[in-house]
Amino acid sequence: MEPYKKIEDEIKFLDLLKSPIRLFGWVFIYLLIIVTALGIYFAENLTTISFNEQIVSIPDFSNVKMELFEKKGEVIPAVNLSLIKNPTKEMIEKGKSLYEINCKSCHGDKGLGDGPAGQLLNPKARNFTQIDGWTNGRTFDQVYKTLQEGIISRGMSAYEYISPSDRFDIILYIWTLSEMPLITTEQLTMLDQKYNLSKGTLLPNQISTDKAMKLIDGEETTKLAKLDTITEKLNQFNASLGARLLNKNLTDTKKLSLFIITNNITYERIVEIIKTDPGSIGFKQSVLRLESADLRQMVDFIKKLSIVNN
Repeated sequence: MEPYKKIEDEIKFLDLLKSPIRLFGWVFIYLLIIVTALGIYFAENLTTISFNEQIVSIPDFSNVKMELFEKKGEVIPAVNLSLIKNPTKEMIEKGKSLYEINCKSCHGDKGLGDGPAGQLLNPKARNFTQIDGWTNGRTFDQVYKTLQEGIISRGMSAYEYISPSDRFDIILYIWTLSEMPLITTEQLTMLDQKYNLSKGTLLPNQISTDKAMKLIDGEETTKLAKLDTITEKLNQFNASLGARLLNKNLTDTKKLSLFIITNNITYERIVEIIKTDPGSIGFKQSVLRLESADLRQMVDFIKKLSIVNN
Protein backbone atom coordinates (compact mmCIF):
# COMPACT_ATOMS: atom_id res chain seq x y z
CA MET A 1 0.00 0.00 0.00
CA GLU A 2 1.34 3.38 -1.13
CA PRO A 3 2.03 5.95 1.55
CA TYR A 4 -0.54 8.76 1.86
CA LYS A 5 0.40 11.94 -0.10
CA LYS A 6 -0.65 15.16 1.49
CA ILE A 7 -2.44 17.55 -0.86
CA GLU A 8 -0.48 20.78 -1.14
CA ASP A 9 -2.39 23.97 -0.36
CA GLU A 10 -0.25 26.16 -2.60
CA ILE A 11 2.32 25.80 -5.33
CA LYS A 12 5.92 25.72 -4.24
CA PHE A 13 7.67 27.39 -7.11
CA LEU A 14 11.11 26.33 -5.86
CA ASP A 15 10.01 22.71 -6.32
CA LEU A 16 8.80 23.56 -9.85
CA LEU A 17 12.31 24.64 -10.75
CA LYS A 18 13.58 21.24 -9.68
CA SER A 19 10.93 19.55 -11.85
CA PRO A 20 10.33 21.83 -14.91
CA ILE A 21 7.89 19.37 -16.50
CA ARG A 22 5.31 20.48 -13.94
CA LEU A 23 5.36 23.97 -15.54
CA PHE A 24 3.88 22.62 -18.78
CA GLY A 25 0.32 22.77 -17.55
CA TRP A 26 0.59 26.47 -16.79
CA VAL A 27 2.59 27.36 -19.92
CA PHE A 28 0.16 25.47 -22.14
CA ILE A 29 -2.71 27.70 -21.05
CA TYR A 30 -0.79 30.87 -21.83
CA LEU A 31 0.40 29.54 -25.18
CA LEU A 32 -3.16 28.59 -26.09
CA ILE A 33 -4.38 32.10 -25.27
CA ILE A 34 -1.58 33.74 -27.31
CA VAL A 35 -2.08 31.47 -30.35
CA THR A 36 -5.84 32.01 -30.26
CA ALA A 37 -5.40 35.80 -30.05
CA LEU A 38 -2.95 35.78 -32.98
CA GLY A 39 -5.31 33.65 -35.05
CA ILE A 40 -8.22 36.01 -34.41
CA TYR A 41 -6.06 39.04 -35.29
CA PHE A 42 -4.83 37.41 -38.51
CA ALA A 43 -8.37 36.50 -39.57
CA GLU A 44 -9.67 40.01 -38.83
CA ASN A 45 -6.83 41.73 -40.73
CA LEU A 46 -6.23 39.25 -43.55
CA THR A 47 -6.88 41.84 -46.29
CA THR A 48 -4.52 44.40 -44.78
CA ILE A 49 -1.76 41.88 -44.03
CA SER A 50 -1.82 40.39 -47.54
CA PHE A 51 -1.97 43.78 -49.33
CA ASN A 52 1.14 44.51 -51.39
CA GLU A 53 2.47 47.99 -52.08
CA GLN A 54 4.70 48.83 -55.02
CA ILE A 55 6.67 52.04 -54.85
CA VAL A 56 6.66 53.73 -58.24
CA SER A 57 10.14 55.04 -58.84
CA ILE A 58 9.29 57.07 -61.94
CA PRO A 59 6.58 59.75 -61.68
CA ASP A 60 3.70 59.75 -64.17
CA PHE A 61 3.92 62.85 -66.33
CA SER A 62 0.94 61.96 -68.55
CA ASN A 63 -1.40 64.28 -66.63
CA VAL A 64 0.98 67.18 -66.24
CA LYS A 65 -0.54 70.44 -67.47
CA MET A 66 1.53 72.07 -70.19
CA GLU A 67 2.09 75.76 -69.46
CA LEU A 68 1.41 78.11 -72.37
CA PHE A 69 2.89 81.58 -72.43
CA GLU A 70 1.48 84.71 -73.96
CA LYS A 71 2.98 85.59 -77.31
CA LYS A 72 2.11 87.72 -80.29
CA GLY A 73 1.15 86.11 -83.58
CA GLU A 74 3.65 86.15 -86.38
CA VAL A 75 4.23 85.08 -89.95
CA ILE A 76 6.82 82.31 -90.27
CA PRO A 77 8.68 82.80 -93.56
CA ALA A 78 8.61 80.15 -96.23
CA VAL A 79 11.33 77.50 -96.35
CA ASN A 80 13.41 76.95 -99.47
CA LEU A 81 12.99 73.18 -99.70
CA SER A 82 15.33 72.96 -102.69
CA LEU A 83 18.29 73.54 -100.34
CA ILE A 84 17.47 70.67 -98.02
CA LYS A 85 18.90 67.94 -100.24
CA ASN A 86 22.06 70.00 -100.82
CA PRO A 87 22.53 72.06 -97.62
CA THR A 88 25.08 74.83 -97.40
CA LYS A 89 27.92 74.91 -94.89
CA GLU A 90 26.19 77.81 -93.13
CA MET A 91 23.04 75.70 -92.63
CA ILE A 92 25.05 72.89 -91.04
CA GLU A 93 26.93 75.30 -88.77
CA LYS A 94 23.69 76.94 -87.68
CA GLY A 95 22.18 73.50 -87.06
CA LYS A 96 25.16 72.60 -84.86
CA SER A 97 24.70 75.75 -82.75
CA LEU A 98 20.99 75.07 -82.37
CA TYR A 99 21.69 71.41 -81.54
CA GLU A 100 24.08 72.38 -78.75
CA ILE A 101 21.49 74.74 -77.27
CA ASN A 102 18.42 72.52 -77.55
CA CYS A 103 19.51 68.89 -77.94
CA LYS A 104 23.00 68.30 -76.55
CA SER A 105 21.96 68.05 -72.88
CA CYS A 106 19.96 64.89 -73.64
CA HIS A 107 21.45 63.41 -76.81
CA GLY A 108 25.11 64.22 -76.10
CA ASP A 109 27.91 65.76 -78.16
CA LYS A 110 27.91 63.05 -80.82
CA GLY A 111 24.23 62.13 -80.68
CA LEU A 112 24.84 58.93 -78.69
CA GLY A 113 22.05 59.64 -76.21
CA ASP A 114 24.60 60.03 -73.43
CA GLY A 115 23.89 63.62 -72.38
CA PRO A 116 23.61 64.25 -68.63
CA ALA A 117 19.87 65.04 -68.82
CA GLY A 118 19.21 62.07 -71.11
CA GLN A 119 20.61 59.65 -68.53
CA LEU A 120 17.75 60.52 -66.19
CA LEU A 121 15.08 59.64 -68.76
CA ASN A 122 13.37 56.26 -68.90
CA PRO A 123 13.75 55.18 -71.64
CA LYS A 124 17.01 57.04 -72.23
CA ALA A 125 17.42 59.68 -74.91
CA ARG A 126 17.65 58.56 -78.54
CA ASN A 127 21.02 57.38 -79.81
CA PHE A 128 21.09 58.74 -83.38
CA THR A 129 23.68 56.16 -84.46
CA GLN A 130 21.33 53.25 -83.75
CA ILE A 131 19.13 52.07 -86.62
CA ASP A 132 16.36 50.34 -84.66
CA GLY A 133 13.86 51.59 -82.09
CA TRP A 134 12.89 54.98 -83.50
CA THR A 135 9.33 55.77 -82.38
CA ASN A 136 8.32 57.85 -85.42
CA GLY A 137 11.01 56.45 -87.74
CA ARG A 138 14.40 57.83 -88.80
CA THR A 139 13.69 59.28 -92.25
CA PHE A 140 13.99 63.05 -92.66
CA ASP A 141 10.23 63.72 -92.66
CA GLN A 142 9.69 61.44 -89.65
CA VAL A 143 12.38 63.19 -87.59
CA TYR A 144 10.83 66.56 -88.50
CA LYS A 145 7.48 65.27 -87.19
CA THR A 146 9.19 64.36 -83.91
CA LEU A 147 10.56 67.90 -83.54
CA GLN A 148 7.19 69.37 -84.48
CA GLU A 149 4.96 67.25 -82.23
CA GLY A 150 7.29 65.72 -79.63
CA ILE A 151 6.95 62.24 -78.09
CA ILE A 152 5.51 62.67 -74.60
CA SER A 153 5.81 58.98 -73.69
CA ARG A 154 9.59 59.12 -74.18
CA GLY A 155 10.16 62.53 -72.57
CA MET A 156 10.78 64.19 -75.96
CA SER A 157 9.47 67.76 -75.95
CA ALA A 158 7.90 69.40 -78.99
CA TYR A 159 9.97 72.16 -80.58
CA GLU A 160 7.19 73.86 -82.54
CA TYR A 161 8.34 77.21 -81.16
CA ILE A 162 11.52 76.90 -83.21
CA SER A 163 11.05 78.10 -86.79
CA PRO A 164 10.78 75.41 -89.51
CA SER A 165 14.03 76.53 -91.14
CA ASP A 166 15.88 76.19 -87.82
CA ARG A 167 14.39 72.74 -87.28
CA PHE A 168 15.58 71.76 -90.74
CA ASP A 169 19.09 72.96 -89.88
CA ILE A 170 19.10 70.91 -86.66
CA ILE A 171 18.10 67.77 -88.55
CA LEU A 172 20.68 68.41 -91.25
CA TYR A 173 23.37 68.60 -88.55
CA ILE A 174 22.10 65.35 -86.99
CA TRP A 175 22.48 63.79 -90.45
CA THR A 176 26.23 64.50 -90.21
CA LEU A 177 26.61 62.53 -86.97
CA SER A 178 25.85 59.15 -88.45
CA GLU A 179 24.87 57.37 -91.66
CA MET A 180 21.23 58.38 -92.02
CA PRO A 181 18.60 57.56 -94.68
CA LEU A 182 18.71 59.47 -97.96
CA ILE A 183 16.59 62.63 -98.08
CA THR A 184 14.11 62.19 -100.93
CA THR A 185 11.90 64.59 -102.88
CA GLU A 186 8.85 62.58 -101.80
CA GLN A 187 9.66 63.17 -98.12
CA LEU A 188 9.99 66.93 -98.63
CA THR A 189 6.78 67.03 -100.67
CA MET A 190 4.88 65.25 -97.89
CA LEU A 191 6.26 67.70 -95.32
CA ASP A 192 5.26 70.65 -97.47
CA GLN A 193 1.74 69.32 -97.95
CA LYS A 194 1.29 68.66 -94.22
CA TYR A 195 2.88 71.81 -92.78
CA ASN A 196 2.61 74.28 -95.71
CA LEU A 197 6.32 75.04 -95.44
CA SER A 198 6.94 76.55 -98.88
CA LYS A 199 4.21 79.19 -98.40
CA GLY A 200 4.97 80.27 -94.88
CA THR A 201 2.77 79.91 -91.84
CA LEU A 202 0.63 82.41 -89.96
CA LEU A 203 0.77 81.82 -86.21
CA PRO A 204 -2.16 83.33 -84.27
CA ASN A 205 -1.82 85.24 -81.01
CA GLN A 206 -1.54 83.01 -77.95
CA ILE A 207 -2.65 83.84 -74.43
CA SER A 208 -1.14 82.31 -71.32
CA THR A 209 -2.65 79.35 -69.51
CA ASP A 210 -3.41 81.49 -66.43
CA LYS A 211 -5.20 84.13 -68.50
CA ALA A 212 -7.22 81.48 -70.33
CA MET A 213 -8.27 79.92 -67.02
CA LYS A 214 -9.36 83.32 -65.70
CA LEU A 215 -11.47 83.91 -68.81
CA ILE A 216 -13.07 80.48 -68.41
CA ASP A 217 -13.74 81.17 -64.73
CA GLY A 218 -15.32 84.49 -65.69
CA GLU A 219 -17.60 82.81 -68.22
CA GLU A 220 -18.60 80.17 -65.70
CA THR A 221 -19.37 82.85 -63.11
CA THR A 222 -21.58 84.67 -65.62
CA LYS A 223 -23.39 81.44 -66.49
CA LEU A 224 -23.98 80.66 -62.83
CA ALA A 225 -25.36 84.17 -62.25
CA LYS A 226 -27.77 83.73 -65.17
CA LEU A 227 -28.72 80.29 -63.92
CA ASP A 228 -29.56 81.64 -60.46
CA THR A 229 -31.59 84.48 -61.97
CA ILE A 230 -33.64 82.21 -64.22
CA THR A 231 -34.15 79.65 -61.46
CA GLU A 232 -35.37 82.42 -59.16
CA LYS A 233 -37.84 83.61 -61.78
CA LEU A 234 -39.05 80.06 -62.36
CA ASN A 235 -39.70 79.79 -58.64
CA GLN A 236 -41.70 83.03 -58.72
CA PHE A 237 -44.41 82.10 -61.22
CA ASN A 238 -46.85 84.88 -61.97
CA ALA A 239 -50.56 84.51 -62.59
CA SER A 240 -50.43 84.13 -66.39
CA LEU A 241 -51.76 80.97 -68.01
CA GLY A 242 -48.32 80.01 -69.33
CA ALA A 243 -46.80 80.36 -65.86
CA ARG A 244 -49.54 78.25 -64.27
CA LEU A 245 -49.12 75.52 -66.89
CA LEU A 246 -45.36 75.54 -66.35
CA ASN A 247 -45.81 75.38 -62.59
CA LYS A 248 -48.14 72.42 -62.96
CA ASN A 249 -45.96 70.40 -65.33
CA LEU A 250 -42.42 71.28 -64.18
CA THR A 251 -40.57 69.11 -61.66
CA ASP A 252 -36.95 70.36 -61.85
CA THR A 253 -36.34 74.10 -62.24
CA LYS A 254 -32.55 73.64 -62.40
CA LYS A 255 -32.73 71.44 -65.50
CA LEU A 256 -34.97 73.89 -67.34
CA SER A 257 -32.76 76.81 -66.25
CA LEU A 258 -29.65 75.08 -67.65
CA PHE A 259 -31.49 74.39 -70.89
CA ILE A 260 -32.50 78.04 -71.20
CA ILE A 261 -28.99 79.47 -70.72
CA THR A 262 -27.36 76.99 -73.13
CA ASN A 263 -29.89 76.89 -75.98
CA ASN A 264 -31.72 79.09 -78.41
CA ILE A 265 -35.30 78.77 -77.19
CA THR A 266 -37.81 78.04 -79.95
CA TYR A 267 -41.25 76.47 -79.86
CA GLU A 268 -40.20 73.68 -82.24
CA ARG A 269 -37.10 72.82 -80.20
CA ILE A 270 -38.95 72.54 -76.88
CA VAL A 271 -41.83 70.55 -78.40
CA GLU A 272 -39.32 68.13 -79.95
CA ILE A 273 -37.64 67.49 -76.58
CA ILE A 274 -40.97 67.20 -74.74
CA LYS A 275 -42.15 64.53 -77.18
CA THR A 276 -38.93 62.48 -76.89
CA ASP A 277 -37.64 63.00 -73.33
CA PRO A 278 -39.46 65.64 -71.26
CA GLY A 279 -37.56 64.69 -68.09
CA SER A 280 -34.26 65.79 -69.63
CA ILE A 281 -35.28 69.44 -69.28
CA GLY A 282 -37.19 69.06 -66.03
CA PHE A 283 -40.77 68.33 -67.15
CA LYS A 284 -43.24 65.79 -65.77
CA GLN A 285 -44.82 63.21 -68.07
CA SER A 286 -48.11 65.11 -67.71
CA VAL A 287 -46.78 67.73 -70.14
CA LEU A 288 -47.42 65.24 -72.95
CA ARG A 289 -51.18 65.59 -72.36
CA LEU A 290 -51.27 69.36 -72.94
CA GLU A 291 -53.30 70.71 -75.85
CA SER A 292 -51.35 72.52 -78.57
CA ALA A 293 -52.72 75.91 -77.52
CA ASP A 294 -51.76 75.37 -73.86
CA LEU A 295 -48.34 74.09 -74.85
CA ARG A 296 -47.72 77.22 -76.91
CA GLN A 297 -48.77 79.43 -73.98
CA MET A 298 -46.29 77.64 -71.73
CA VAL A 299 -43.46 77.88 -74.28
CA ASP A 300 -44.15 81.60 -74.79
CA PHE A 301 -43.66 82.09 -71.06
CA ILE A 302 -40.38 80.12 -71.17
CA LYS A 303 -39.18 82.31 -74.08
CA LYS A 304 -39.81 85.40 -71.94
CA LEU A 305 -37.59 83.89 -69.25
CA SER A 306 -34.85 83.27 -71.83
CA ILE A 307 -34.47 87.02 -72.32
CA VAL A 308 -32.48 86.95 -69.08
CA ASN A 309 -29.83 84.95 -70.93
CA ASN A 310 -29.21 87.73 -73.48
